[in-house]
Amino acid sequence: MASIALPRDVASGIIVRGFATAQRAIVVVGAVLTAVAVTVSAVSRGGDPLAFLAAILALVALAVVALRLLLRPTAARAIVFLAAGTAASVVYTTALLGADARLDEPGPFLVNRAATALVLVGALRGSAQSGVLWTSAGFLLAELSLVLGFALAGRAPEIGVTPLLGAVVVLIAYGALGVSRARARRRVPDLDRLQRELEIGDRERELERRAARVAHDTVLADLAIIAARPGPLDAGARARLERDLAVAVAGTVAVAVDVDGDFDAPTEPRRSPIADDLLELVHEYQWSGVTVDVSGCDDLVVAVDEQVRIAVLGATRAALDNVVRHAATDRAELVVGERDGTLSVLIVDDGVGFSSTRVDADRLGVRSSIDARVREVGGSVRVWSGDEGTTVMLSVPAGGNEVRT
Repeated sequence: MASIALPRDVASGIIVRGFATAQRAIVVVGAVLTAVAVTVSAVSRGGDPLAFLAAILALVALAVVALRLLLRPTAARAIVFLAAGTAASVVYTTALLGADARLDEPGPFLVNRAATALVLVGALRGSAQSGVLWTSAGFLLAELSLVLGFALAGRAPEIGVTPLLGAVVVLIAYGALGVSRARARRRVPDLDRLQRELEIGDRERELERRAARVAHDTVLADLAIIAARPGPLDAGARARLERDLAVAVAGTVAVAVDVDGDFDAPTEPRRSPIADDLLELVHEYQWSGVTVDVSGCDDLVVAVDEQVRIAVLGATRAALDNVVRHAATDRAELVVGERDGTLSVLIVDDGVGFSSTRVDADRLGVRSSIDARVREVGGSVRVWSGDEGTTVMLSVPAGGNEVRT
């Protein structure tokens, strides 16, 4: 019986997402506080009120796109944030320098704040590599917006120190998370191998118990018969000894008798055909851009009916298609296990989740391709989806006994 292991890398993915969420929240709050600071500067220093108003409106636009990205972090919204944020940073920088040239003294910290927000775009998936790529893109656009803003204001272009420092801090953080995740992967034991070793140990202990029972029920009794009959054994005693010998051979898993009478070592249970079918299905997604990690197939020895096999493969394919099309992630996991006559298949991803009550009517993947297929063969489907990703669990009845060679 194979147990279902927990999906890997979930904890590290949650940490990366939490860090990215904190970055976007800082952008929203920072834009509001910067608008307050600009208003105070306009009141205390004077200057062109229209220019200050333009700067404040640019900050409002930046806060809006940052809030949309915070509420639903997708690649499309991240691109909109960087594009709109770059334009807002150019307008903000030009307006501030045009309203009061003294705002960059003693340093351009107030002028750089809109550009610094671009560095805090954050990771879109639960991987540190994603955070590094988006942060680098945000930093380049931040510096470009400052150069354009200073040029449009008639000032010599300057490199923003604050965006540079922010990018360095964020990149170091994502680098540390990536190194920590890689080390954790190397330290995590091979759970499948440990599980197989435990199962082998259980079989060996069962062998010892069977051998003890056989010795008690047959061998000792047969020795007593032989001791009580000093002469040749009669036909009845011989038949009983032969019968007990057959019981002793059949009662142990250490040896098996071939039809020719030879004794051979037992063979390991052969992997279930449904496991081979699932591995072949996963192989079809190697060029889809999503890497699918598989666990549990090597230990699966149950047999299923043909209708159940077709339903499981079809529902699994539909779930993986949803990951490729809608999850915006490059990694998924397929976990297979059997317990108490029920075959379970989990499809786990760390991408963009969804609400089952708000799925568009034209998206029939969950309703028809997954749920309906599984229910037709007496199974059930459970879906968990949220900011940490989506998990689809298919449960179907196992229609046969263990498959053995």
